[in-house]
Parts: sequence; C-alpha cells; structure tokens
Amino acid sequence: MRLLTLILLLFTSVALWAQPKFNSPYSRYGIGDIVSPYFANQAGWGGQTAAFHDPFHLNLANPASFAYLRSTALETGIFTKYSKYQAGNATQEEWSGNLSHLALGFTLKSPINEVLDKEKSPWNYAMGIALTPYSRVGYNILTRDTLEDLEDVQNSYQGSGGLYRIAWTGAAKYKNTAFGLNLGWVFGKTSYENTTLFYDTSSTKLPAFQNNNRQDISANGFVWNLGVQHDFVLEHAETDKDIPTRWITVGLAGNGKHNLRASEDKFQIRSRGQLINGTFSDADTLTALTNQRRKMTLPATFSLGVQYVKANKLKLGAQIGLETWSGYENEARPDVFRNTFSVSGGAEFIPDYSSYNKFLKRMRYRVGAYYRQDPRSVEDQDLNDIGFTLGMGFPIVMPRQQTSFVNLAFEVGKLGTDSPIEETYVRFTAGFTLNDNTWFYKRRFE
Repeated sequence: MRLLTLILLLFTSVALWAQPKFNSPYSRYGIGDIVSPYFANQAGWGGQTAAFHDPFHLNLANPASFAYLRSTALETGIFTKYSKYQAGNATQEEWSGNLSHLALGFTLKSPINEVLDKEKSPWNYAMGIALTPYSRVGYNILTRDTLEDLEDVQNSYQGSGGLYRIAWTGAAKYKNTAFGLNLGWVFGKTSYENTTLFYDTSSTKLPAFQNNNRQDISANGFVWNLGVQHDFVLEHAETDKDIPTRWITVGLAGNGKHNLRASEDKFQIRSRGQLINGTFSDADTLTALTNQRRKMTLPATFSLGVQYVKANKLKLGAQIGLETWSGYENEARPDVFRNTFSVSGGAEFIPDYSSYNKFLKRMRYRVGAYYRQDPRSVEDQDLNDIGFTLGMGFPIVMPRQQTSFVNLAFEVGKLGTDSPIEETYVRFTAGFTLNDNTWFYKRRFE
C-alpha cells in the first residue's frame, strides 16, 4: 500500500509539473533556469546542504545525509514566486508557482529495535527515491522595432518545458562518517518558438509576411553525484557517552560532467500576404528537420560546507560551491557560459526543544543569505544573484506520538544587478515532512 501511494504521487507530480505555471525571460538561455536542489528546511537558512544532516529531514544535494536518518521521511512541497522585471524604464510583474519536490527516504535499521535489543551497531544504512525538477523553461516576450520602408517589425518569443530528475539514493554510515551516492535519470522536453511579423506602410495595417521558427528539444541521460560527511564530536551526553550533543560537521558533495542524449525537431516557415481574416495567402517551408541527434553536456559541480551543531538548540553553517559551466555544450542551442562560484551561510535556533505547553518555543527559527553567480549573460552582462532568507519549522505531533514537520521558507533577492534585465523577487516555499519510525521494525514474540 505504501509503494502504491508513492507511485501515484510520482505520476501526479509529473502531471502537475507539466502545467505552464512559470515565466522567466532568462530561461531563453541554455537549458532554462536551473532549480536549486534543496528543500524548504534548507532554503530557510541560505540553502545549507553540503554539511546538513538531520534524523527527520531529507537532503538530496548530499546523499551521505540519508545515513543519519532515524525515521522514514516523506517530503513534498509547493512554492510561489513573485518577480518584478525591469529593462530600462519598462517593468513587468509575474507570479509563478508549482510543486517543488517529492522525495522518500528511510533507514534500513529500525531505531525501535535498537532500543528493545539494547544493542547499537556502529553502522547505519539508508535508501531513498526522489522526483525533482532539474530546470524550467517558460517565457513569453514581445518586442517591436522600426526598419526602413516598414512601419514596424513585431517579434514574439515563447518557450516552455524543462528537465526532470528521478533519483535513487543509497547511503552508509560508520560511527561518525557517512558516504552516499545518488543515481538518477534526467529527462524532459523543451519547446522554443519565435514569430516575426513584418508590417508595411499600406493602409491595411496588415503584415506583409511573417517568419515562424519552432524548435523542440528532447533530452535524457544518466546522472550521478557523490557525498561524504564527517562529524567531529565535541561533547557527549552525560547519561550516555554514545550520544553526541555538540559537534562540527564537514561535508563534501559533487559530480563530474554528464553527457545526455538529445534530439531536435526544427521547422522554419515563411508566409506572405496576410488576409483580413488573419490567415496568410501563401506559405513556404524553408526548414523541416525531425529527430536530429544532438549532443548535450551538463557541468561538473562541487560543494564544501561546515556546520556547528548543538543538538536540539543551534545550527550555524556556511558553504561554497563551484560549477564548471564553461564545459557546457548544447549542439541544438549553442551558448557560451562562464564557470560560477557561490557562497551562503545561515543559522537555525530552537528556544526550548522539550517545552511541553509552549509551541512557539519548540519551533525552529532560521535565517540566512547567499551570493550566486549565474552562468548566463544578457547582452554580454553577467548575472549575479544575491538574496536573504527567513524560515520556520513547525513540529506537528501525529498519531502514535510521532513528530512530523511543516517548514516555511521566504527568499528575497535580486538577479541581474546592472544587467539589461533586472529581476527582484520574493519566493515562498512550504514543505511537508511526514515521519514514521516503524518501517523495518522486527516484532518480538516471547
């Protein structure tokens, strides 16, 4: 029953992600807007992932974190984003939103059995599966120009689609060191269309002719990433020397270049003499290519993070990231990108983890900030992204006294300062984590 529910959720998620709920002029370039790999918990404090691990939450960006799970966790989330674009004196406001992720992770050793058997192994194992968006394409742009002997030229640019990733995670931990591996499959289709209408100076005010270009690109391929995390324990519980209460975690995660298989369909049609009813009297197909094999290469990435943790009280974290976008290749839509660097930091605070009657004291309060370079450019001007984050985590006691969580994250930032197109945005993410520690529980009969 649990597996059937997960399968239904996966198919429902694909259907919902396919809906056009996204609009970004930057997504014209490359494979679109790359989706950040973190969930609502990590988003609330700057996107901390490399060194983040938690017994009740998932972290897909560093698969080693799964080995620290002490409960099965089913995570999903939704987001909405307000963007204000400015190009010169022109401004435009956009709202977008969709599902953000769907992921399941579980430890292969029930913590209940460890307590009942009074035996604690230095080893722990975990697995997981996740479906997440990898990139999004969505834009609708209209421009007008004036040329000699023509009243004006109207250009319409439209794009939609994106890439998605389904991934399996395996992780193992020995004492204070964990290793993890994500094996995934990227797939998806993007469509790009450009229509140019040429108007003459006649009294009809109808286009003399139009050019219509359409390009559909499908891509799929195997992807992977590795991760490792190590806890440097600073303090143990006085009642149990096996339980750490204060430690520093160092985490590394990364992957090499990924080569995808891509195919392209491309059509170019020129039409002449628009009639009053909106149709054209004559049309020529200039280009018609179908199922053309193309090469696509995604960049290698690397992240390094460190976190100071005081159990059930405080987390302080910082990380850096590198991505080799200069090695990006897309034969269907060639682009030249730069290598990028990112840095982020944040904190999480719990006033009183064990407070019985004051819910606000049991909540998680998060704050963070980030600076990220975008590999794309607009009219040879680089794009840089800077933002600040706030987050809250609400522990919810479910039946059988199991605790689950609702996590909220707010991101306020600006992308493309001093570029021809500047975006000021506010993004809100709501994440839902359902926990169950009875999986793989071995019952004892006496």
